Amino acid sequence: MRKILFALLVFASFLTTAAHAIEAKKAFSVKIIPTRAVNLEDQFRGILPNRPPFVPVLTQVSCGEPFEIAVFFAGATIRESVIKLDGKIVMTDANGKKTEIPFKTEIPKASGDVSGVFLLPQSLRVICEPDDPKGLMLFEVELTDRFSGKTANASASVEYGDPAVPKPDAKAFDKVGSYYRAPCPEYIVPAFREFLANLPKQKKREKANFNPLPQLAFFYFLLKENPQCVPAFAELFKTLHGEEKYMAGIVMAFVSEEAAKCLSPEQRKAIREQFREKDPFSFEKAVEAWQLDVCWAEFLVRGTKAPVMKIVNAMSLASDSVTIPEFKKIAKPTTQDRRKLMNGLTVMAAQWSLGSLVKSHPLIFYYVEAALSRGEVKDPVAAILAAKAVGIPVDVPKKKTP
Repeated sequence: MRKILFALLVFASFLTTAAHAIEAKKAFSVKIIPTRAVNLEDQFRGILPNRPPFVPVLTQVSCGEPFEIAVFFAGATIRESVIKLDGKIVMTDANGKKTEIPFKTEIPKASGDVSGVFLLPQSLRVICEPDDPKGLMLFEVELTDRFSGKTANASASVEYGDPAVPKPDAKAFDKVGSYYRAPCPEYIVPAFREFLANLPKQKKREKANFNPLPQLAFFYFLLKENPQCVPAFAELFKTLHGEEKYMAGIVMAFVSEEAAKCLSPEQRKAIREQFREKDPFSFEKAVEAWQLDVCWAEFLVRGTKAPVMKIVNAMSLASDSVTIPEFKKIAKPTTQDRRKLMNGLTVMAAQWSLGSLVKSHPLIFYYVEAALSRGEVKDPVAAILAAKAVGIPVDVPKKKTP
């Protein structure tokens, strides 16, 4: 039986321009898009109006693979900053069976140009099960603007079939490197095999600085978004030995309770004790350089705003830091001096990585730009450093001369 969840997404303002998703015009219109993207809400509330969100379109799914049916609309009537809509989504499976889901919604705090594109604050989440008929699934949406009485329709289809097979000559790690832009769950397990194959070179290159947690975080977030891939990952885990098995075990121990059951009690205890019962991939603040890389792993998988803001807020450590030249001048550095040095190195790493990745990921710029313009970055030093890193002009107050 197919699992269907029609979820209410709680967020305030949905206005933006999405020319690639739906033609923005004054006539009431609607567009429906099947997607694996998990960052649509973040994009619609986390970037400024007229910045185009990125929505990868899904055409084929396999058993157990979660996806969403997102609905975009434009030209709705706004009265007293409110949009009122009635609608329904009808899903028709390959055997012709129809499932109708009606809904009624009010969008408060809607503002801006009525020709702007909005994201419906509900999404249809679908997971196909083994007993569902293979073939084309059709999704149709009917949306009525309750203020104007106008109705708009749209449809999209998804092919439910066998899992996609990774190409044997493809570099799997490169395939999942920007997962949020081009989701390809079939490459998760092959990419982990590549990671393990490259471990000896990485250890030799990094020597005392070797830390695999950032790469393991990548697979942690990939499996979080693709629970259907956990069984295949678990099967790979069973074939591994020694250090390789331990690496895979770290991911399994924290990605889900179900995955952790695949570990022996001894394995699970050893891993949990190593990390003091804390999930190393989940933290509120990034205060060490390796945690910045974990944040980037989350962003590259999910494309969400939260990990980018952790990078930005980490720059607030600059207020309690020393530079390398300053540290070298200290005759007898204390523990506090060393901590300040590490803070300074973390700030440098945050600023460098932000400036480097923003060149190939415009979404990072959009998130930072919006956060700065809305005053969401409370620490003034972090705000200045973040702006400089992404190339936003800032006015730095000049020091007054005595």
